[in-house]
Amino acid sequence: MTTLRFIQKIVTGISVSVMGVLSLTPSLAQTPLIEVKAEKALKEMLNYLKDKSSLKFQANIAEDLVFSNGQKIQIGAIVNVKVRRPDKLNINYQGDRNHVRFYFDGKTFTMEGLTNNVYANFLAPSDVDNINKLVNQIGEKLNITLPLGEIISTDNDLESIKNRINSGIYVGESQVHGILSHHLAFTQDNLDWQLWIEKGEQPLPRKLVITYKKAPSSPQYYAILSNWNFDPISAQDPAFSFQPSTDADKIDFLIIEPK
Repeated sequence: MTTLRFIQKIVTGISVSVMGVLSLTPSLAQTPLIEVKAEKALKEMLNYLKDKSSLKFQANIAEDLVFSNGQKIQIGAIVNVKVRRPDKLNINYQGDRNHVRFYFDGKTFTMEGLTNNVYANFLAPSDVDNINKLVNQIGEKLNITLPLGEIISTDNDLESIKNRINSGIYVGESQVHGILSHHLAFTQDNLDWQLWIEKGEQPLPRKLVITYKKAPSSPQYYAILSNWNFDPISAQDPAFSFQPSTDADKIDFLIIEPK
C-alpha cells in the first residue's frame, strides 16, 4: 500500500463530519417523519452557522474500531478547524494513530501527513472557487472526506437533510459539559445519529453520536464540539497557505477518473 493510500484510508475512515453524516445514506422515504420541535432546532442551527463568514472550533472525537473477533477498541483525536468563507480553510487532525493537516488557499488544496512527513497538492479546477465546491471535488476526485466538512460548507440545508432521514424526534433538554442543549435523534437506513444543539441565542452543535447499526458490532462515533469563535479572520492569514518542511516528501494524489 502506498503512503498516500495509507493516509487516505485512515483519514477517510476517521473524518466523519458533524453534518456530513446526514448525507451518508439517502432515505427511501419521500416524506420523513420529523417532529416540529426537532426540525425547528435543526433549522436554527443551520441558519446560524450559514451566516458566519469566519469560524473556528475544536472537536474532541472518539470512535470504535471493530476487530475481526468483534472486540471494540476506541481511538480518539482532537480536530481544530479554521475557516474564512468562501475559500480559505485549515484543519488540523491530531489522532491516536496519525496527524494530518489540510489547507485550502482558494486555489490549491494540500493534505499534509505529519506522521509520515509527506504531502500532496491538488490544484482545484477554475470553477472551484469556494469551500462548498472543494468539499465535493476532493470527495469525487480524491476520495477524501474532510473532517467536519459539512459544517465548513454551507450547502447542506434543511430540506436536503429531511429528504435523507427516515425519522427525527426531540428527545429533550440535557447538559453538554454544562451547556443546556436540545437533544435530537434521527434515523437513516444504515445508521442512527443524535445531535445536541445549544439552547438560546447561539444554537451551536455541541455533541454528536453516530451508531452504524448495520456494521458489525454497531460501532459508534462520538464528538464534542467546543471553543467556537466567529471573530473575523484575514484572507492573508498564513494558516491557509502550506509551506512544506525542507525534509518533507512530495507525493501525488491518486485522481479518480469518472466512469
